[in-house]
Amino acid sequence: MPNLDPTFIDTATREMRSHGIDGWLLYDFRARNQIAADLIGLPEGQKRRYFVLVKPGIEPVALVQRIEIPGWDGWPYELRSYVSWKDLEDNLRALLDDMEVVAMEVSPIDSIPYVDNVPAGVVELVESLGPKVVSSVDLISNTAAQWGDRGYSLHVEAAEILARTARTAFELAFGCVGLTPHADPHTAKAYDLAQTPTILTEHDLAEWIRLWLTGQGLVEVDTIVAVGSNAAKPHYEPLAEGSSPIAENQVLMVDLWGRVGGEPEAVFADQTWMGFLGPNPPADVTDAWGAVVAARDGAVDAIRRNPNATGADADRCARKILIGRGYEDAIFHRTGHGIDREIHGVGPTLDSIEMRDDRHLVPGIGFSVEPGVYLEGHFGQRTEIDVYMREAGPEVTPSQIQHDLWCAE
Repeated sequence: MPNLDPTFIDTATREMRSHGIDGWLLYDFRARNQIAADLIGLPEGQKRRYFVLVKPGIEPVALVQRIEIPGWDGWPYELRSYVSWKDLEDNLRALLDDMEVVAMEVSPIDSIPYVDNVPAGVVELVESLGPKVVSSVDLISNTAAQWGDRGYSLHVEAAEILARTARTAFELAFGCVGLTPHADPHTAKAYDLAQTPTILTEHDLAEWIRLWLTGQGLVEVDTIVAVGSNAAKPHYEPLAEGSSPIAENQVLMVDLWGRVGGEPEAVFADQTWMGFLGPNPPADVTDAWGAVVAARDGAVDAIRRNPNATGADADRCARKILIGRGYEDAIFHRTGHGIDREIHGVGPTLDSIEMRDDRHLVPGIGFSVEPGVYLEGHFGQRTEIDVYMREAGPEVTPSQIQHDLWCAE
């Protein structure tokens, strides 16, 4: 049922007034603008264009094509309709009368593609009717990207499940090559398994992780399990046919994610853990591990020191550390992505290289911090934690993060 949460309206009103914006014009067509679709409660979109105007001081107004009015049953605010394109433009003109600035899901020169969801032609149409269109990015950060208390609590629950599952997965991997793991003593304990599954390949371990996470009540779960040179492929997928065996004296990467099931407000957790399937990791492996840990912690410290930090600021800090240690050519991606009810959420990313994300890391949002270096044909190293922004600064999850490379006794 389409609706707009009163808390969203109140927050959006406050943000519009603080940014000098006259209204927030939500637009969608066939779910092309997922931000608007989710806010309104029509995640699958509609077959014809619709607009919803959120304006300080008045109740929201929806403008929909007449044939689709039944899809708006239960809409608690004003509903207007159109039939022809001229009806649409006339109604829009009336809605936008005397408004100078409206926000929409756009991003100048596509700087932040996560929010650049309104076609240029729609922007042209709106501006032809009077107001200037500006980006809604700051409004999004303080509304759609917010975790909320329930979302935060469910994120923490998922984060602790991921951490224990990762530890257990590494113990299974070490066991399959006849080794006893010497894990970072500050990380979470492994789960007690009733029986030890047979783990021979990356795919075997990935399947076990997915099944285990599902059994722990998480949904939308997945994982990357990569051994040796496969760990130098950031989005490697271990398929049933052709995945590498879990082998001694190899780097092992486990990236895993999911969120608590049955909870619409549940926020994802996303982590990456690293190990070496032997007792004596080579110097190049430990050097790379030390670099990504330093970059991860440096980015979090930079955010903590600067209450006005942007995602790009944090990314530049992490990259500077990695480049200073000689890994400039081994950096393939940004430092982190936004997280909310989607694994790649609509809030700020830690990115100054793939995008120019100058959004401030405001309280109530969350994101990953996952610097990585990838030595193609040899190995990769990545460490990933999540951060929730509080008024006092960044809070890291899970509660126990990895500092030492897991290896064999």
